[in-house]
Amino acid sequence: MIRLGLVGLPARTGRTAVRTVLRIPRISSLRGYADSPFPINHKEAQKQRDIEKLPKWRQWALYFQSEKFKKSMTIYYICGFGATCVAFFYYMRDRYHEDKQIQHVRKKYKNDPKSLSEYEFLMLRKLSQETLRPLEEKKYRIYQMMRKEFRRKHLMDKSVMFNPTPEELEEWYSKQPRRTVKKAPVLDKPIGEKTAEEKEQEVLTNDKLTNAENPNIVPAEDTTEFYEEKAAAYDEEIKWEERGMFLGKRRKWLMKQLKGDVLEVACGTGRNIPYFYPELVNSITFLDSSRNMVDLTQKKFRSAYPDFRKVGFTVGKAEELAQLASEGKEIKYDTVVEAFGLCAHEDPVKALKNMSSLLKPGGRIVLLEHGRGTWDFVNNHLDFRSERRMKTWACRWNLDIGELIDEAGLDITYEKRVHLGTTWMLVCKRPEDPLRSEEKSFMNKLWGRDPKPIQRE
Repeated sequence: MIRLGLVGLPARTGRTAVRTVLRIPRISSLRGYADSPFPINHKEAQKQRDIEKLPKWRQWALYFQSEKFKKSMTIYYICGFGATCVAFFYYMRDRYHEDKQIQHVRKKYKNDPKSLSEYEFLMLRKLSQETLRPLEEKKYRIYQMMRKEFRRKHLMDKSVMFNPTPEELEEWYSKQPRRTVKKAPVLDKPIGEKTAEEKEQEVLTNDKLTNAENPNIVPAEDTTEFYEEKAAAYDEEIKWEERGMFLGKRRKWLMKQLKGDVLEVACGTGRNIPYFYPELVNSITFLDSSRNMVDLTQKKFRSAYPDFRKVGFTVGKAEELAQLASEGKEIKYDTVVEAFGLCAHEDPVKALKNMSSLLKPGGRIVLLEHGRGTWDFVNNHLDFRSERRMKTWACRWNLDIGELIDEAGLDITYEKRVHLGTTWMLVCKRPEDPLRSEEKSFMNKLWGRDPKPIQRE
């Protein structure tokens, strides 16, 4: 309210002059100040309006560069550093306990190699940079899974040491959650009832099954007749699939491994011929069970290398290699090579054993194959389309190649997997053959020593 005083009025008799006060309402339109006690910064306001007109990504970029953001992030930096220190402490403590167990295992091996348990034996071989066999590698990974759970349960106990028996591992592994093999219900039997075959198929998850136990692997069959009919159109139909996977680079690697006298098994239509290096080999023999495919290989090779004379073309199955070699004079090879052939063999393990029997001392088997990958979702896809793949290409593309190598009794000296682990690039040898210098580990090559295998006997 605004008070207006009126003075100068005439005084009444015997009394003093009285000031009269008039009260009128306050007029807000006369106000010249803001509600906020702080003055308005017109430059800041204009700057904020300009920022709001920018795209969202630009607004966020300016925010991340502001002092406000940097101050608010300090607490997150401190919390993140603290969490990292805690995780690093537990990680290093786990490594400490593992190192103590390694020292313990080395002493046991030095005193009595037979006293090592299965886990200690696998661990010592792994730490000695010795290549485990595929099935041993699988079991060692399961041991490591069990070890992580064991260490979590004994987080504060320093005295216990992880050393389970194979029976304890099997019991632990049987209790792990598993996916079952799902099938559509059959309506000609009571609902909920399962056959003995269905119960057997629901035991293990697909990626842990062996080739013999996996119900999604199509039974092997003789594919000779299929490829006899497919030979003429094979190259035209398969080329786009191979180009999409850039398999030319892999075939080039395969052919660079050839040395001396070479045998190519399951040569097909000669798709490796464009990557052939004649200066690396002394002679080469092409073998396939399909006569039509061998004829196409011969035409391609004669056209590409007309002056190369030490070449042979043979029709026969890989499962009959030993028999074919025994019919004539004894034939041995420095290198046996195969590309995407194990999936089409009627007995791939027998084929690998025959390849091994034809090797010269120190010879190598070089393989480029497709099989099970390293990811569950990839293997599920391979299993889902296995029957269709067999009908289209007579190919069992969901086989575990490592398991086949192990069953054939071969050692892997080089392994590389691409395309999510489904393409296998392998160099194998017989167990009695020594490693070449380029196949040794870095430390062994540096000191010029031969690796000593870890043995319990």
